[in-house]
This record gives sequence, C-alpha cells and structure tokens, in this order.
Amino acid sequence: MGLFDDISRKVTDAGQKTMQKTKEMTDVARINSLISQEENKINNTYYQIGKLYVSLHANDSEEAFSGMVATVAELEQKISGYKKQIQDIKGVQHCQNCGAEVPRGFAFCSSCGSPMPKMQEQKNSDEYMTCMNCGASVKKGMKFCTSCGKPMQSMTVNENPESSFEIKEKICPNCGTVQSGDSVFCSECGAKL
Repeated sequence: MGLFDDISRKVTDAGQKTMQKTKEMTDVARINSLISQEENKINNTYYQIGKLYVSLHANDSEEAFSGMVATVAELEQKISGYKKQIQDIKGVQHCQNCGAEVPRGFAFCSSCGSPMPKMQEQKNSDEYMTCMNCGASVKKGMKFCTSCGKPMQSMTVNENPESSFEIKEKICPNCGTVQSGDSVFCSECGAKL
C-alpha cells in the first residue's frame, strides 16, 4: 500500500501546484488588465493636454511645437473639406445650433427650429428652379418652396417638344397669394378658392 499512498500524495501535490499556477496566472492577467487601463488613462490625458495646448496656442505655439500645431491645423482643414464633400453628396447641411442634418434649401432646422443660413451657391438650372416668392433654389418637381413654403409656380411643362400646356393659377380672393390651379383652399390663409 505504500506505493499507492506515494502515488496518491504525488497526484495531490501536482494538483495543488497546478491550482497555484492557475491562480498566479489569473492574478497576473488581472493586474496586467489594471495596468492597461491605467496606461489608457495616461494616453487619454496626454491627448487632452495636446488638444488643450493646440486650442490655446494655435497662433503662438513654442518653436518646438509649431510644426505639429501647423500639421493639426492642416489636417483639420482637410477633414472639414471632406465633410463638406459628404454634405454636398447627401444634399444636406448641418444646423449650427444643434448639429442636425438638414436638407439644403430648408429655411429652418427640422430638429430644433433654428433658422438655416441662406444658400449662396448657384444651383444647376437643369435640376433646380427658382421660387418666385423668395428666390430660393428648389429641386424641380417640388410643389412647395422648401424655404418659404409658398407653392412653386411652373408656367409651362414641356413633356413633348411639340406640345406644351400652361398650368392655370388661382389668386386667393382673401389674401391675394397665387395658388396652383388644382388648389381648392389657399395654402396661406385657408380660404376656399
């Protein structure tokens, strides 16, 4: 029986050593994770320090930092240009008050109601028409101006070069605004046409 006791003791010792090694490895992994978290906090703090320095000294940075500050300014300008390209592709602009995306030509932000800046760029005349009321560029096919809300007035529609027809307009007897020919009620005051 001495042989079996000896084997049993060796198996028990091996099991305890394995458990001890497993506990050590778990503890080391946990501590390494804590170290990594603290290093991330340090890197984030360095980032914040650099960002604060650039914001405070963009124009008067020390000579050792001037190249890096200039690089940051150049990269920010490139990013701004890329964001503008995305806005142009999507046909939107960002509200200066809340940052929401607002379709170009809208007079007010659909999220917060803030007035949107007037569009200065000239639109392609094949895709846009001019509102007779406010002068805004509005995509063809829109029934109402996206800037002032007045009905869009298309005097002629050319579906076939040989035939064109006029869309008749109605004048509201109550307020005098021009309404499209198919309107039953005035879009300005609600009076029956």
